[in-house]
Amino acid sequence: MLDAQLAQKIVGEVRLLTEESIIIADRNGIIIASTDGERLGQLHEGARWAIVRRETLTITQATAGQWQGVRAGINLPIFFRDAVVGVIGITGEPEKAAHYGHLLQKMTELLIQESYYQEQQDFHERMLEQFVFDWLNNREWDDSFISLSKILNINLRCDRQVVFVRILRPAGKKDGRPGAVLRELLSPNKDDIFVRWGNDHLLLLIDVSDRRRDLPGQIEEWASRIKKRIGKQPTIGVGSALPAKKLKYSFHQAKRALNVTGKLQPIIYDKDLTLEMISDGLDKETKQLFTERVIGQILSDRELLDTLRNLFAHRFSFKETSAVMHIHINTLHYRLKKLQLETGLDTKDMRSRVVLFLALTFLDDQTIMP
Repeated sequence: MLDAQLAQKIVGEVRLLTEESIIIADRNGIIIASTDGERLGQLHEGARWAIVRRETLTITQATAGQWQGVRAGINLPIFFRDAVVGVIGITGEPEKAAHYGHLLQKMTELLIQESYYQEQQDFHERMLEQFVFDWLNNREWDDSFISLSKILNINLRCDRQVVFVRILRPAGKKDGRPGAVLRELLSPNKDDIFVRWGNDHLLLLIDVSDRRRDLPGQIEEWASRIKKRIGKQPTIGVGSALPAKKLKYSFHQAKRALNVTGKLQPIIYDKDLTLEMISDGLDKETKQLFTERVIGQILSDRELLDTLRNLFAHRFSFKETSAVMHIHINTLHYRLKKLQLETGLDTKDMRSRVVLFLALTFLDDQTIMP
């Protein structure tokens, strides 16, 4: 429970409270962390005495010479679950050091305890992530799978709905424990399962056995909380509710829905997809060729592409689109004429609209970046 890395971290924390020299020794009395780097790896006989006796050892200037590697000060055993896991030593006048020595001892024990529980939490999260991975990859529900579900307290009897979240963090912004922070932020229900899925994704396996649960409203609330916390709008794909053994299909649906989300539609339910489903069945090369043929001439014109996206988002209402984009309606008409000249497609024609919509869908699927 007390390795060199943790010990040095503890020394750094304790150092903020005192200017005295500090050492931490392991259960063998070897110094593994110190404010004085030259003492690392040395035997500290005072620490060994404190470990064996399970008692605090006070050493004066007069008695320091009787011990190997020892200086005047106090040496306090560090306990974890009633076992001595090491010793913290504080150099200085014993009477002065004694005033805060026991406080530093308790602080050290709390830091070790915190580290232990954090390791247990990390281990549990890794087990859960692996279990969910096996579950969604159609692993056989054998005895070991069922046993692990019980250990992890996972309900395999309820119907679930997969919610797939993408969170793109601002460059340079780090969160020490993104999983724990977001779990606290979202406050999922007791039988909901929450795992990280790569660096920028979260996967929620939502228990939908309670028909009174307002999942769409809850997803909207989650998106709002994440945006407030992270500073960027998350995108969310939602699969359908299915029995536990068929959950992989809900996962693929949520993934498909997530792939067609964007700024204008950050939350998409797979059940609402129609033309977008075509994208899921085509290979990258086909999508790229189609996009180049349809809008290849305007791929560098971000203004025109943005205008087209907003038109589709507002059901080709010129009034709404011009208002949202803060442009005059005549400017909108001008841009559409330019689009027709560049692509040969007239947005008044239904076939042209369908072709343009598919091209934008493939483009936003990141097959080609404008």
